[in-house]
Amino acid sequence: MKKKVLTTTIATGLMAAGVLTTQNPASAKADTVPTGDNATSTNEVATQKSDAKTIAQDNVNTAQTNLDKAKADTQNASDSLQQAKVNETTSQKAVDEQTGKVSDAQNNVDKAQADVTTAQNGLTAAQENAKNATETNIQAAKDNVATQEQNVATAQDQAKQANDAVTEQANKVADAQSNVDKAQADVTTAQNNVNAAQKTVDDAKAAMDPANVQATVDAANKAEAQVNQDKQDVATAQNNLENAKAADATRQTNINNTKKAVNTAQANVDFSTKQAQEMKDQLAGFQNLQTNAQKVVNDLVSQNSLPTFNFTNDQLNLTKSLVEDLNHIITTQSYGSNAADQSKYFSAWKDSMTIPGDSISDSELDNKFNSWKDTNPNDINEKIDMTNITSEQVQELSLFTAALLNQIRQQLGIIEYTGTAKVTVGTVDLALQVAQLSSQKNAGWGHYIYALKQATYDHGLSSEPATDKDDYTSGINFYGESAQSGTTNLSMTMARAKELIANAISGMLFFDGYSDMGHTVAILGLYNISKEYSLGDRSEVLGVSLSSPIKEKDNDFLADYTLHILEYDKFSVDLNNRVHKLNYSAEEDAKQVATKMAVEIANPYNSEEHAKLLQEAQSNLTVANEKLAQAKKANDEAQAILTKNESLLKVANNNLAKAQNVPVQTATAQKALTDIQNKLAADTKTNEDAQAKKEAALGDEAAKQKVLDQANANLATAQKALTDAQAKQKAAENNLSAEKAKLASLQQVSNAKTQDVKAAQVALDDAKNKLAALENAPLLVKAAEDKLAAAQKALDPVENVLVSEKAKLSALKQDLADAQADVTTAQKNYDEKLAIQTKAQTDLDNAKKVLQAIYDREALEAQIAAQEKAREEAEKKAAEEKAQAEKNGYHVDGNKVVDENGNQVSNWTVKNGQIIDNKGKVVSGLTINKAGAVVNKIGQQINSKNVVDNLQANKRTQAPVVQSKVAGKTYVSTVVAPEKAKANALPQTGEKESKTTLVGAILVGLGSLVGLFGLGRKKEY
Repeated sequence: MKKKVLTTTIATGLMAAGVLTTQNPASAKADTVPTGDNATSTNEVATQKSDAKTIAQDNVNTAQTNLDKAKADTQNASDSLQQAKVNETTSQKAVDEQTGKVSDAQNNVDKAQADVTTAQNGLTAAQENAKNATETNIQAAKDNVATQEQNVATAQDQAKQANDAVTEQANKVADAQSNVDKAQADVTTAQNNVNAAQKTVDDAKAAMDPANVQATVDAANKAEAQVNQDKQDVATAQNNLENAKAADATRQTNINNTKKAVNTAQANVDFSTKQAQEMKDQLAGFQNLQTNAQKVVNDLVSQNSLPTFNFTNDQLNLTKSLVEDLNHIITTQSYGSNAADQSKYFSAWKDSMTIPGDSISDSELDNKFNSWKDTNPNDINEKIDMTNITSEQVQELSLFTAALLNQIRQQLGIIEYTGTAKVTVGTVDLALQVAQLSSQKNAGWGHYIYALKQATYDHGLSSEPATDKDDYTSGINFYGESAQSGTTNLSMTMARAKELIANAISGMLFFDGYSDMGHTVAILGLYNISKEYSLGDRSEVLGVSLSSPIKEKDNDFLADYTLHILEYDKFSVDLNNRVHKLNYSAEEDAKQVATKMAVEIANPYNSEEHAKLLQEAQSNLTVANEKLAQAKKANDEAQAILTKNESLLKVANNNLAKAQNVPVQTATAQKALTDIQNKLAADTKTNEDAQAKKEAALGDEAAKQKVLDQANANLATAQKALTDAQAKQKAAENNLSAEKAKLASLQQVSNAKTQDVKAAQVALDDAKNKLAALENAPLLVKAAEDKLAAAQKALDPVENVLVSEKAKLSALKQDLADAQADVTTAQKNYDEKLAIQTKAQTDLDNAKKVLQAIYDREALEAQIAAQEKAREEAEKKAAEEKAQAEKNGYHVDGNKVVDENGNQVSNWTVKNGQIIDNKGKVVSGLTINKAGAVVNKIGQQINSKNVVDNLQANKRTQAPVVQSKVAGKTYVSTVVAPEKAKANALPQTGEKESKTTLVGAILVGLGSLVGLFGLGRKKEY
């Protein structure tokens, strides 16, 4: 039955998995395999099973691969989503912080505007006061001051008199209150005396009543017994108190010990918390370092190549002649000093241009310059706020431009004369300042000279500071600056900025359009050709930045950006640092500026520099990864220690709580002792009274009457004293009320006089202020004018700050919107990847189920085959054992017992697996083994021979073995004398017949024969 259930269960599982064959494995025996044309051979079945298993395993492998890829994709999407959320949080934080700055700036503007309004009102008042500052008005003001001073003195004198009256009346009220308090105390005392006298009278009357004598005696005896009991209770309570003190001492010791453990654990937690935080901070620091190092490597790896300029052969040939001209100018040191040479120098280059610069079209420009687009993902994704460009962005644009200029000069073969363009820390700062000043001023198209002058002065390139913020025209020494303004409908990114730079250089190089070709000279670095450079380094330093917004000014076209390319020859930098040093307040300041201008920044666009920077960046990344791994390990260890210490602290706190939860016993025991002591004191007083009453109750009547008379007299005296005290109390209270009413009236007068003094003082102060205002009118007007000017001056910068902060906020809000859009996109991508992962997981689970079903079917078939083989072997062995048992001796055939010859034992039958004699009793000592053999206690099969041998060996009397035939069947009847037999002797019928006599045994045997033959019945076995 179990095998059937198992088979059904597994078969159901196989059908659920979709792989169960139509043939039931439980019945697929070798001898029942179909044969003939439609039969499938055993090898073919095995091959099919092997193929199905291989296919299922392949499906699992494929599903696992798909799941692994889906998980990786999901993790990448999750990382992107988390980064997008971090960016969103960062942007939101920046917006919130900038909103606060805008709010602060607005508050500053509001305050400054309020100050201006207040100052303006003050000036108006001062001017009006100056008009009234005549001699007549001034004298009148002086007279008014004198009058007000007299009024103040009079009011102060009257107020003093009123205050003195209040003080005197307050003393009277205090005396009246004291009298009331004394009268009240007297009434209370008199009332207590009356109560005591009344009780004495009541006690005296009770003592005269004979019915109360026994009760008084009983009460006295009870009171005395209670006192005795209280004394015992006090002793018990004192003992309990000592025990409680000992228990509390033990409790306190436990608390102290557990507190020490808590303090130690807390100290460990505090220390490990600090360590864990330090390790966490350290990990964050190394994480940032690793992130930054990885970014540097990524940026360098993805660094775009420079655009290539398409110089024609004619232009390159022309350059050779230009080189000769340059060499001549350098040799003769005639640059800038000979107009004819200069004209020749520029005209040769300009004449090679076929189209005037100002009329060049985009398509024609592309013919001169290979159209180039920046495809660096980092550049495409990096946004530039042109009103707030960063120092890092200025540095990147500067390095890109320097590399581009060096490439042009190298291709034209003039770099040995012009020198290489380099970027320094100082030029980056300078270009950043020009952009900031231009954005703040909202300068017009082209050069903003004020910004250039101020920046060059601040960076040691000029000895004169800028003064005119509206200067857009005048020149500046020691620099070459090219500027391009324009409009763009695209958001400004690093890629867009680099494209603008390449296009600007192309336009300035080929199509300058100005007679002196100033932009072309600057781009080529030809302004470096000078006397001082004939023997020195011709290298130049440069900086590039963007500014915006650009507003329409003086009929210039409307633009929304300006590109600044600032070039400085090295001689100018060195020379002017020496000159401009005198304008710094300290020599160290000048040295610091000069140092920054000289510190070159490695250019990653140079192949050698790029390789060097990449190697250095990769080395830094390796170190950062190692440090990060160490920091992670240290952080994990610190966190583990913290967790362990926190667990120990929790255990210590629990132990302390348990110790503190043990109830304090001393206070309770002390209260119990105090209560019983108080009760003893009260009961002792009660007992004393009771004993006194007992003694009085047992006295004579005359004495009792005398006591009662005296008690009544005392009561009358006490009642009269109470009435007198109550009358005095009433009179004192009436007097107190009258005195308080007088005090209230005087206090009102005093308050009024005090207010008069304040009013008089205010009038005096006002009169003095008016007099001072009239006397100092000119000075007050000047002070008000100065205050207004200062307020107006303070308003301008805070308004500028507000405009700047609002512009920053607008840009940050756009960044936030972009970040939020990125989060939405990343979330959608993550959801899609997660859905793919979920499906991949489901596919893997299903594939595994199919494969497992195949394994389960194989296991089931193997189990069934093993069971079938075991059953066949068991059946074979049982058949062999049964045949052997039938051959060797007594054995069971149905419900009969037969011997080795097949003859039935007449007096035995088989019922419920046991041998029963002809009396219906179980034959003792015999059992039937699984082969059907009848065996004795030691497992030996009995037969006709060993039955007889055993009987003879034990000298037992045995009746003849009778063989009878009834209706053609042979019956064997064996009668055994019931003497004590050995273990292998023939067992006896019944269980307690070992002492049966021989006669009894013979009678049993005869009874058996009677049972077989005497009844004359036919019996089938």
